[in-house]
Amino acid sequence: MEHPIISIQHVNKLFNTKRHKIQALQDINMEFGKGELVSIVGPSGCGKSTIIRLVDDIIKPTDGTITVDGITYDNNKPISKEMIRKLGFIFQVPNLYPWLTVKENVMLPLRIHGLSSPEYDENVQRLLKYVDMERYADAYPSELSGGMHQKIGVIRGMVHKPEMLMMDEPFGALDENTREMLNIELLHIWQETGMTIIFITHNVEEAVLLSQRVYVMASHPGRVVAELEVKFDRPRTLDLLADRTFGEYCTKIENLIGKIELKQIK
Repeated sequence: MEHPIISIQHVNKLFNTKRHKIQALQDINMEFGKGELVSIVGPSGCGKSTIIRLVDDIIKPTDGTITVDGITYDNNKPISKEMIRKLGFIFQVPNLYPWLTVKENVMLPLRIHGLSSPEYDENVQRLLKYVDMERYADAYPSELSGGMHQKIGVIRGMVHKPEMLMMDEPFGALDENTREMLNIELLHIWQETGMTIIFITHNVEEAVLLSQRVYVMASHPGRVVAELEVKFDRPRTLDLLADRTFGEYCTKIENLIGKIELKQIK
């Protein structure tokens, strides 16, 4: 990878509590190429979510450097509005506003960024159609299922056309069938938009299905133990789940995480 769009170099993160310091991340080195979909997988508490919060400048590293689209973050001041506009963030819980319709919830980032044009209006309609939610555009969150909420949370993070998208276990609370369906829809959207996506998950099969590469982490402190390239052709389908090589990838990642920590992610 000659020129990664996101580079994390020798990053450490310490959190101070009243009693002691907690080292959440230790010497993290990661790179993400333009247009890549890369997963970070590992047990709960290994610092996966901390990494994308650092990239999104929600928190600052204790030391080390983060460079995004050629700009190295300054730990003493926030990133620019221009950089914020390039980033999207999808949380574990969609947190839809109950008094807003589906369409209004999706459009919220456009209001925040002051973006208003026919191009963005068309993008709202396109994304709603892509996740089969167009007919619910005027419905309210109370009228939707949990899976529908998650769909809205996902496309809301994409509506302002970010160049880079951070996804923090967006499908973790869903049943297996809904999760698999949304994984395939995410692959379609990614291939169409060409965004760089960092996908956080504790589900090994999900990581292998979605990703071009997978970073495997361990905890106490959070650290990278391996980087694997996933060599399956595109487009990918759920048929891969029954593929022997797919199972071998999953087994390798599970063995890297280790039997003790694996209990936390099953």
